[in-house]
Amino acid sequence: MHMESLAITPEKVGAALQEIYQFPPRKAMALARAGPESIRSPWSVPGMGELVARLVEAVQRKEPVLVFGDFDTDGVTGTAILFHTLARHGAQVRRYNPYYHEDYGLHVEQVERFARAGVRLIVTVDTGISSLEAISWARRIGIEVLVTDHHLPLTSPGPPDTLWVDPPDHLLSGAQIAYLVARAVGERLGEPSTHDPWGLSLAAVGAQMDWVPVDEPETRAWVAWAHRILNSRECPRGLQVARELLGERYTPSEMLLLGGILNLAKRSHRVNPNEIVEALLPETPDGRRREVFRFLLEERARAQRVSGAVTARAIEQLRGEVGRPGLLVYEVEVPDESLSEIEGPLTSRLAEVTGRPTLVLRPAGERINFSGRARGDFSFESFLNDPQIRALTLGIGGHRQAIGGSIRAVDRTAFLEAVRRWESHLPPWQPTPEEEPIRLERLDPEVAYLYGRAIGPFGHRLRPPRFRALLEVKGGWAFSGETLVELDRPLSEGEWEVLFRFSEAGCDGRNTVLHVEEVRRP
Repeated sequence: MHMESLAITPEKVGAALQEIYQFPPRKAMALARAGPESIRSPWSVPGMGELVARLVEAVQRKEPVLVFGDFDTDGVTGTAILFHTLARHGAQVRRYNPYYHEDYGLHVEQVERFARAGVRLIVTVDTGISSLEAISWARRIGIEVLVTDHHLPLTSPGPPDTLWVDPPDHLLSGAQIAYLVARAVGERLGEPSTHDPWGLSLAAVGAQMDWVPVDEPETRAWVAWAHRILNSRECPRGLQVARELLGERYTPSEMLLLGGILNLAKRSHRVNPNEIVEALLPETPDGRRREVFRFLLEERARAQRVSGAVTARAIEQLRGEVGRPGLLVYEVEVPDESLSEIEGPLTSRLAEVTGRPTLVLRPAGERINFSGRARGDFSFESFLNDPQIRALTLGIGGHRQAIGGSIRAVDRTAFLEAVRRWESHLPPWQPTPEEEPIRLERLDPEVAYLYGRAIGPFGHRLRPPRFRALLEVKGGWAFSGETLVELDRPLSEGEWEVLFRFSEAGCDGRNTVLHVEEVRRP
């Protein structure tokens, strides 16, 4: 059941966006009406023409090309898209996504390894913009590097004639940029200038897992259109297999769930990101896909158990830090060393709970990994460009409100001093207050669909709103008036005032499912 059958018009969606997020009427309606025509042309991206011309030349001349992508969802989906496009056009191409322990970015030792394997051209996906040393070294030993990325900083990543694309508006993820590069390559090699549902939907899964702003018409249109593709026969077969193994009825909201599974090379040292890319490629047999995704689901369950306990402990320890001014710095020990970036989800949760920009440090042998997250108007851009901080990092990258990297353990004190020095030069900043929940008088399917799904997709800068409503529990069932409501926790008989967020998966016009955060007697 969709918006039309529930009489949910763009005008209703626009009004709800104004009500909840205080968007100006013009922006609210632009979001409500956003469609595929909002997605930019590849040729509008600065540097695209020159980079694509070089790639096409490499395809036609059968040069040995390597697609080098990051290890997260954005990186593996983008790698699959660009690798498949180049291979389909007859390129002599291979691919590589580094393990998490190899760190962010392209490194000198990797370049030397690729040179020994005969690679002469590297094109990066979702990485490389900060890899000046490796790209300069590659040039010295006869390898050219083309950079496609979306991270800060936006200085030239290599020698002056290095070809690179990194759109300055920061609306797109690395996978979306890889998709635009793939489209442009296809056009130059004779394909029609139409969208590819397989690549577009994979790119959107990467985008929604990354820090792209879904309160902009282009990104909203991209993710919303991909939702429809994923919920149709055009859904990429790799994602269909993952859904089958999840054993859940598929709804568009599971884009985040699918993206989380593809992100496990960032969460577990046991996961090989190259196998995730393999499972996404059209030519991979289903049996091999199932083998990969079964292992990923096992690792997801293990990571969730550990990270859940670590996060609960951290929130309890930091209750007194809620609403205070300044950067929150928290150091965490993780009992299972085979798990990698537990600090990322923890940092996001602490920033949400405390309303403060948060930096989490996690010891990992001889190094310390760090992750930063922020909400509201706070920006880490100057952090990424601070010369004292950069001099102490082994690797660093990110966006205005999401950063990550690592330092040597012996540099911990110096790093923290550099962070505090950086913070002291920031303009005054106040914590982001928690949004007041919205009271709903009814919870029928139309209301649930409107507020739980139609105003989405949700994500960075457009978070699912919270609501309050009165429910009556009778015979183990919860009701809002005459409407049956499903809760994710049992409640005893009687009336309850419930603080909740809608579950997108349950807002399909047939069921209303709530994620309950708090309950009390009215």
